Amino acid sequence: MRGEINHPRYILATDLDGTLVGSRSALAEFNHVMSIHKRNFLLVYVTGRTLLSAWQLILGENLLHPQVLITDVGTEIYTPPWLRADAVWDGLMASRWDEGRIRSAIEGIAGLQEQGVRARFRLAYYTDKTRFQEVIAGLSESLRKAGMPATIVPSMERFIDVIPAGAGKGPALQYVQEFYRIKREDTFVCGDSGNDLSLFSKGYKGIVVGNAQRELIESVKQLSQEAYLAKSHYAGGILEGLRSYGMID
Repeated sequence: MRGEINHPRYILATDLDGTLVGSRSALAEFNHVMSIHKRNFLLVYVTGRTLLSAWQLILGENLLHPQVLITDVGTEIYTPPWLRADAVWDGLMASRWDEGRIRSAIEGIAGLQEQGVRARFRLAYYTDKTRFQEVIAGLSESLRKAGMPATIVPSMERFIDVIPAGAGKGPALQYVQEFYRIKREDTFVCGDSGNDLSLFSKGYKGIVVGNAQRELIESVKQLSQEAYLAKSHYAGGILEGLRSYGMID
């Protein structure tokens, strides 16, 4: 990781769709509050979107520009000074990824359809909700039989990502957190759906927004780490959570 930035004390890492983005009025308040506190926080966006799609959303919704951008469900990290791909993380992902063998291992699984997402270290699929658990089980078994370690990330009982073993939003954020030497207890994570779960399993302080999917709420309740279940939706839930932790007025 190359970037040198002013060293903040805290990390605020948030998913985009359904977490930060969803209410224009709440987002405007978030932008105002975070502009006041920007010196205190390393702002990290953690998204399932590709780099191009993430920037289209950032510009289209007038989001604050992040200092670090994690895309493709935690398989790519873009860092200062110009948000370029982090070479060390890229190398780690490449060493754990063989797309051809993984495709061969899982082809023919009934009900599994590609999303058409082009990514270097990720295969993105969707399936019908009625077959979701069956497809997940089929994926796991096919990868096991092929001896292909990989991480399966389910979300919203419909979407499924296959990414390198040890990858994910949580591991990518941990890489960033350790690089900047910011304490775990000074790292705040925000999410709304299943592909955010790994953010909540690293010992960080969690904020689950009020509109979150039941899959995330129930899973977070089973974890031992600290998490605040907000009542407010979208960016309003993030602000509510930060206030509950005493981070903002």
